[in-house]
Amino acid sequence: MAAVSIGVPVYNGAATLRAALECLRVQTFTDIEVIVSDNGSTDGSREIAAEFADRDSRFRLVRQPENIGARNNFRALIDLASSDLFMWRADDDLSSENYVEVLKRLLDGHPDAYLAAPKSLLVAPDGTVHKVLPVEEPRARWRPVHMGKTLLGASPNWIYGLWRREALRVAMDDTGAIYSYLWAWDPLTVLPAVLDEAVVGGNDAVLFKLASPTPRYSSRVPAREMIAMRRVFRRACLAEFGKRKWGWSERPILFVYVLRFANLRVYRFFKMLRRYIREKLGIIQA
Repeated sequence: MAAVSIGVPVYNGAATLRAALECLRVQTFTDIEVIVSDNGSTDGSREIAAEFADRDSRFRLVRQPENIGARNNFRALIDLASSDLFMWRADDDLSSENYVEVLKRLLDGHPDAYLAAPKSLLVAPDGTVHKVLPVEEPRARWRPVHMGKTLLGASPNWIYGLWRREALRVAMDDTGAIYSYLWAWDPLTVLPAVLDEAVVGGNDAVLFKLASPTPRYSSRVPAREMIAMRRVFRRACLAEFGKRKWGWSERPILFVYVLRFANLRVYRFFKMLRRYIREKLGIIQA
């Protein structure tokens, strides 16, 4: 059994998949298994993954019989993995060659943590880095403020860090039982790790998030659905908050931070309002 399992969900990612898999192949930490779950691609993604599986025994291709949806494809990879340590890798992302090595060392050194989070760089199609998202340790000493600032500073890209697999399974299933939408499922899955103070950060492990010039998923959501998503997202956040015991002085402070997190990580109010007005004016269709 490999020390680290890496799951790569792919759907029509042929343009970038080869580079993403090659990045994993040359990692300095070599005791890995890479599982590619193809979600009904029609562009040659399967063939690219099969090439890697043929050349390197650490790679394995799993073909979904039909498109099961992006979130379900991510979830399936957790069960397909064999290691207690697991990470996802998007089919269009790259990372530093020491990425797995650094994050595994962090988890090994922090047995109470179950997520090792990376620094991430947002990269434009032309290669220009237009945003750097380091993992920052808040200076606040009081526990609820420290946790709250960590929560607000948490990047959705932390979902691509290194997890203890069982903790990730619980986080994804528990939050997904309430919030089943694709949009913003990633920061919601990270939320339990922050509330459990189980995140350790590693800025020496760098994830390169590549902006796609041609999105593969529709981003046009009707205002009515935006409102529903925002309401359910907030409910899921508060459910996670309510599962944990807080001191009488901590609870009201953290409650405000969790509400703020919920308002920031899903569709914001004014974006929903603009979409609603444009629909009513007939500028866009609902």
